[in-house]
Amino acid sequence: MRMLLGILMLVLTSSAWAAAQSNSLFLHSQAAKAEAEAATTQPAANGAVQANAGATQSTAIVRNAALAQVSLTAMTPSEPSTIQVNDLITVVVRHRLRYQSEARTNQQSRWNLRTRLDGWFRIHDRKWTQQDFERGTPDIRLRNQNDLQNQGRADRKDVFETRVMAKVMDVKPNGNLILGAHSRVKIGEEDQLIVLTGECNKSDIAPDGSILSDKIYALEVITENDGAMQDLANRGWLKRLVDDVKPF
Repeated sequence: MRMLLGILMLVLTSSAWAAAQSNSLFLHSQAAKAEAEAATTQPAANGAVQANAGATQSTAIVRNAALAQVSLTAMTPSEPSTIQVNDLITVVVRHRLRYQSEARTNQQSRWNLRTRLDGWFRIHDRKWTQQDFERGTPDIRLRNQNDLQNQGRADRKDVFETRVMAKVMDVKPNGNLILGAHSRVKIGEEDQLIVLTGECNKSDIAPDGSILSDKIYALEVITENDGAMQDLANRGWLKRLVDDVKPF
């Protein structure tokens, strides 16, 4: 009788140990890690790519069915969002530029020229004949002195901040996104146009679907303003001509 009880306890213990091993968080985490390492950054056939493709274990989804059955607070992570062509992404443009320059020029030019003509020859009777000057020998004197001093200083500060909605124009094989944005705002006589292009990494996109402009490679932002305020800020044609020629 005791032998039968011992065999029954051994079988129950082995079954419990096997069940515990199947519900082990360590084994589940190891399996999820292997799956994440096997992921690639190649886009799908329809041009879409998962936002966490090629991600590390920190962003991989780990599911534990046994834990979800016994825990009252366990939640199943949502599926990773996919980014594909024609999706919209908010670009936060923050451009700050500070430029300082100082230059000084000192130039001095002095020269003297003196020429005296002692003799002059002319042709007379098919011969070279020396010319006599009745009113004295011609004399040329020229003197020049030029002192030039220039000093210039430039201090420029540009700040440009805005938000614009960009569209995913293409998804590269490595997962990089090609962005393009076009925004135009017209209020009365004031007309503002913003054009933005660039390339970014999908991992730099925030969970709310936005990205900072300093995370975009080959960023190109073109702004054009038209209206009464711009006309007041523009230089006149005469001022532009004087600045280009710089006669003084």
